[in-house]
Amino acid sequence: MSQPVPSRYHALDSLRASMMFLGIVLHAMVGYAYNSPWLIRPLERTSWFDPAILFIHAFRMPVFYAMAGFLTALLLERYGWRRAVVNRFWRIAVPFVLGCLLLVPLMFFLAAFAKTGTAEGAWVFLFSGRFLSMAHPIHLWFLEYLLLLYAVAAVLLVLTSLLPGQLRRAGLALFRYGFQAVWAPLPMALLSYAALLQSPWPGLQDPPSFAPVPIILFAYAVPFFFGWLLYQARDLMDVLNRRAWFYGLLGLFLCVAYVVLLLSLPRTGATFHLFRAVLALAMWCLIFGITGLFLRYFSGHSPLWRYLCDSSYFIYLAHLPMILLLQLVTFHVPLPAVILAPLVLVATVAVLLPVYAFAVRPTFVGALLNGRRYPVAIRPVAAVAT
Repeated sequence: MSQPVPSRYHALDSLRASMMFLGIVLHAMVGYAYNSPWLIRPLERTSWFDPAILFIHAFRMPVFYAMAGFLTALLLERYGWRRAVVNRFWRIAVPFVLGCLLLVPLMFFLAAFAKTGTAEGAWVFLFSGRFLSMAHPIHLWFLEYLLLLYAVAAVLLVLTSLLPGQLRRAGLALFRYGFQAVWAPLPMALLSYAALLQSPWPGLQDPPSFAPVPIILFAYAVPFFFGWLLYQARDLMDVLNRRAWFYGLLGLFLCVAYVVLLLSLPRTGATFHLFRAVLALAMWCLIFGITGLFLRYFSGHSPLWRYLCDSSYFIYLAHLPMILLLQLVTFHVPLPAVILAPLVLVATVAVLLPVYAFAVRPTFVGALLNGRRYPVAIRPVAAVAT
């Protein structure tokens, strides 16, 4: 017997939005770090951000994809596959294509401007087609891989529908049994560890180009389909609530240990397995722990959180061009990187929030990203203030 579907899972919406905002924090730091690839290399850089970058990168996208899997399963059950496909086409596929046509060239233009020092040089680089040899979805890759995961999910749905109902129920019963055990993160960590064994770098990889990388797809398929199965066993989510601090603190300890080990030990020999094992377990303890903490403390409706959740998609899509632009504007500002990065971060959000409020939320773009248009007045924020 299926469980009733709430109108909204406020905690999980907030968690998904928080991972997007955390990505903006990550990218603001990466731009001023020494050891991370970036389109523009500011004069001021620092190694102080490296531990924080490694820490955030260890769990942010896995948490996001786990929530994406959960909410995709919800969407499919609520609307059926036809409406779900239409919804994902407009909310994911169309923003991905438009972003690749508009935002990606803009980011390459800004990078070329930083390198050549002139707008003319940047235009020549762009219109000569030379940037196509470096074609990359940049931060939009998460949409591409979401689309790929939807395709994989569609195939698996067809295949599993051919299995006997008794076998499908036994599989879900096995998931439910393991999920209720205190060692529940361990089987998922083993799957992620298997994916990490194929990675040349002891961590989660970002795609090197538009061409899908199977091992990266598999690495993110693990949390995505965990989230999908979690939706089927959503009556057990109180387990995450009850063990939130246990999993969260254990994951925090393991994640800090992973960062310390990675920065202090050579990445060869015996450490090959050590790094990946610690990361996989840290990742899954944090997925369980952070999800549980949001279920415990953010399950109620909050107008402010609802507004931030709605804005997070647009702000995440638009933040990288804004960060690059601000890096150009502040290129010769004589301030250390540890000050410039927070300034760029705050300025990015300060610019994009009102853009969302007045130029996106009440327009067709807002309808595309949020499912409907909203009035210009920011009533939810005002409501919280009172």
